[in-house]
Amino acid sequence: AVNVFKTYLDLDTRNKLGIKPIQSTLDQINKIKNTNDIVSLLKEKMPEGGLGFFGMYVSADAMDSNKNVLYISPGSIGLPDRDYYVSKDADSQDKKQKYEVHVARMLQFLGIDEASARKQAAQVVGIETKMAEARLDRVERRDRRKTYNPMTVADLQKLTPSVNWASYFEAAGLNNVENVVVSMPKYMETLETIFKSASVDDLKAYLRWTLINKNTGVLTTAIDDANFDFYSKTLTGAIAQRPIEERALQIVNG
Repeated sequence: AVNVFKTYLDLDTRNKLGIKPIQSTLDQINKIKNTNDIVSLLKEKMPEGGLGFFGMYVSADAMDSNKNVLYISPGSIGLPDRDYYVSKDADSQDKKQKYEVHVARMLQFLGIDEASARKQAAQVVGIETKMAEARLDRVERRDRRKTYNPMTVADLQKLTPSVNWASYFEAAGLNNVENVVVSMPKYMETLETIFKSASVDDLKAYLRWTLINKNTGVLTTAIDDANFDFYSKTLTGAIAQRPIEERALQIVNG
């Protein structure tokens, strides 16, 4: 923990390294040729928190706290809530447009030229909008009956056949999994549609964005500042970042 704290505070080294800490994963994304390659990468990166599309975690069973159960949840999207993507009100539309500009800005830190970054940002927002449309809205998410959907792994496999779930669970060290709880089955169905119908370039753009977005706080100060500009200033109206020591402690403490 002490070493993690010191490394986080070592801004000189972080700035010198640039994106080198995530370059190997970026190279893997760039080499992807099909959905099978994507699923294989998701499985490999699972110990590091994954790369979006879907999530998995073990927690107490919502209907029986005496046992734990494996939950399957929607993957990450860059805006905080479904409504930012689907709402037609002026503020949501404005935030969505500014979000796309932010994504393009961040992709350029990966060495992508401005024109390509803008194109990929549009691809990212397009993919994430489809992912958002399939999610429950704010009211529905508070209804436990709608977010608690127990099913067999065989049933989950039918929802998203592109993912070999038995292999995925095995890679996580979870053997002989027979049952899971899926928080949003419609999302998992939509994910399969995305895997089958979206272009590989669209999916790779989403992976690149997810990669840098989940690592903004541990790379360069320029990347961290750009992240703050959008997520704190634009979305919440914050004026200044918390001291770096506080942010370091948060990372150390999880």
